[in-house]
Amino acid sequence: MSQVGMRLGSKIFLTAALVIVVLAGVGFLSLRAVGRLVSVNREIATRTVPAVRLTASAREAIAALVRLEARAVVLGDARYATAWTERAARVAQDLESLAAYAQSEQEALHLRRARAAFAGYRRIVAEEQALLRRDDRARAVRLQETDARARTEELQESLDGLMAATHAQSLEAQAEARHLETRTWTVVLVALGAAVCLALLGTGVIARRMTRSLGLLSSATAEVAAGAFRAPLAAEGTDEIGALARSFNRMTRLQKCAEILAQHLDLALAGVWTLDADAKILELRASAGTCTGLPETHRRVPLGQTEIGLIAEERRPHVTGAVLDDPRTSDPAWATREGLVAFVGHPLLVEGRLVGVAAAFARAQLDGLALDGFASAAGEIAQCIERKRVEQALHETEEQVRQLQKIEAIGRLAGGLAHDFNNLLTVITGHSQLLLRQLPLVDPLRGGLDVIERTATRAGRLTMQLLAFSRKQILAPAVLDLNDAVPGMAEMLQRLIGEDITLTFNPGADLGRVTVDPGQLEQVVVNLVVNARDAMPNGGRITVETANVELNEDSARWHVGVGPGSYVMLAVSDTGTGMDAETRAHVFEPFFTTKVLGKGTGLGLATVYGIVRQSGGNTRVESAPGAGSTFTIYLPRVEGVLEQAVEAVTALPARGSETILVVEDQNEVRSLVQRILEEFGYVVLSAGEIADAFRIVERHGGPIHLLLTDMVMPEMNGVHLAERIVALRQEMAVLFMSGYTDYAIVNHGRFIQKPFTPDALARKVRAVLDSRAEGELDKPALPQETGASA
Repeated sequence: MSQVGMRLGSKIFLTAALVIVVLAGVGFLSLRAVGRLVSVNREIATRTVPAVRLTASAREAIAALVRLEARAVVLGDARYATAWTERAARVAQDLESLAAYAQSEQEALHLRRARAAFAGYRRIVAEEQALLRRDDRARAVRLQETDARARTEELQESLDGLMAATHAQSLEAQAEARHLETRTWTVVLVALGAAVCLALLGTGVIARRMTRSLGLLSSATAEVAAGAFRAPLAAEGTDEIGALARSFNRMTRLQKCAEILAQHLDLALAGVWTLDADAKILELRASAGTCTGLPETHRRVPLGQTEIGLIAEERRPHVTGAVLDDPRTSDPAWATREGLVAFVGHPLLVEGRLVGVAAAFARAQLDGLALDGFASAAGEIAQCIERKRVEQALHETEEQVRQLQKIEAIGRLAGGLAHDFNNLLTVITGHSQLLLRQLPLVDPLRGGLDVIERTATRAGRLTMQLLAFSRKQILAPAVLDLNDAVPGMAEMLQRLIGEDITLTFNPGADLGRVTVDPGQLEQVVVNLVVNARDAMPNGGRITVETANVELNEDSARWHVGVGPGSYVMLAVSDTGTGMDAETRAHVFEPFFTTKVLGKGTGLGLATVYGIVRQSGGNTRVESAPGAGSTFTIYLPRVEGVLEQAVEAVTALPARGSETILVVEDQNEVRSLVQRILEEFGYVVLSAGEIADAFRIVERHGGPIHLLLTDMVMPEMNGVHLAERIVALRQEMAVLFMSGYTDYAIVNHGRFIQKPFTPDALARKVRAVLDSRAEGELDKPALPQETGASA
């Protein structure tokens, strides 16, 4: 290869410098145009847009003032007058703010007219209010219909003119911006064309040099691949091509040395030990030939023990030239039989992290060339182990995601079915209980109605399990200590599992707190314990334990949907029959069961999965045939004050006389709710559509004490309906009902889950009305939407 003084990097830099000079020259000419473009856009953003927004806001506020003025005059209600005064102050402030944006003569003229008209309008309204205080409503009405209307019309016309003038200014600025943009693009395209031409010219010269030199290298590589070690390449150049030729010469020398090493040095790979997840034990994973003679103590090695453990602990290579005299290295009898005299071990490191140890024995002493070759091989082995670990983690994560997506799809279907099913069960349960109240105790029809009610109740429990799995249940979360909550279930759990199974609780020390619905937590524990009981038909042992757990980046990857952080673990283990991999893959799917027909619904573990996921945690199962099972749930650790359990209410629901607006799109459910509430003494206003509800609110002359609304309706959900109605009737309390909802957490218990009984509905209505009357809440508590239920 010929001598070339300038390096390839310098040539590329020179070409790039020429391109930059051209771009800089042309770019300087375009900077002025770009600066003006930025100035125009800034003017539009900082003056035109705020001015239009303020003007539109003022127009809407004036329209609202007119409505408030009319209500104050017609109804004589001082609250509207107060609201008008507050709103008028904000309008005056908006008009004052517009002065900063009115730059043209037309804008200033229209703004002066608007301010003058608004000042006149305020004086007229003040006169109206004075007349109302003297009970002269007739004159106030005439004044409102004549002078006040004229002033507001003049005010609106002035604001319209102001907006039109501002818009005209904006159009002129936009036209200038478009012209500047076109000119700027022209300049940029010319600059790019010149730069491309220079770049092509420079790269052509460099490519010619590289093509000629790389052709020689390619020929030499083909010869080496065919087994011919030709004379070294001439590497006289100082550029990268010359450096590549010198590296190629070194590579051929190393390859020749490796062949010599293979022919003359009997080096046998003993094995590769990999580090376990806790970074404490090295296990033999790959071995070759002679390593079958290694003693058992050398196959599973703690760090710091035997030669393999010392290499891992010290993270540096070890070389032993007297294998027969060093029992830490091998079994002397085996080494003698194989004729081994030397040993070399090398730590396997990936970015400074230990992943294992590679070791080899030799029948001759090892020289520097052999040690260098083994060190290079150890580096390749470490990279292979790391790639395998990453591939395995990726595969397991993808499998978890696939299972999660399948479960989510089933959950959405189950949640949708539960919604309609709960509406039907509400009607069945409610009417059957109402009929039972009307029949004498000796009536023969009571037996059939009792069967209907019990069957509907069982069906309701099934839909609750479906909702739990699909994460659509309504939660009432509380801050709990699992070490307090789980022992409280011990007596009930022992009755469930029987006398032939031992139940043990191992509480973790200094256990953190979690936020979870207490009732749902009990259902999780019961389902897990019952599942463990069914896996031990001949008796056994169930262990429930808790502990604090920290999930780092590596451990969190095993929990899809859960990030690193502090968690509280609750584990339920059994000594039962265990599960194979196929069963574990489906264990959380609804209706999947290994029990005989009629012995289970297949919803127990699906319910556990849904409750834990909806509470922000994750569930894992570890099991093997004949080795029992361990179900572990992880709930986020929180800081908070422990909440006391609320005693169950057993008293009969109290009656009332308040007025209740019921909004429900299902006719049968709406009729049932109306009948129940009327039987308890309430006055019921019923609406089957959103428009009907608003008409009732506007036209009903008396107070409406409570809005009882379904959460899921075609035109508008219950939350948005409640927000709009409460804005009109601020004295109104709100109670939500639904069999399925995207709003999974409800504050202050302002929700009743379908299906419900007449007594449950009456008790909940009474509680909401009483808490509202006692002033426990400043405003109705609205549910919180959660992405988990999407």
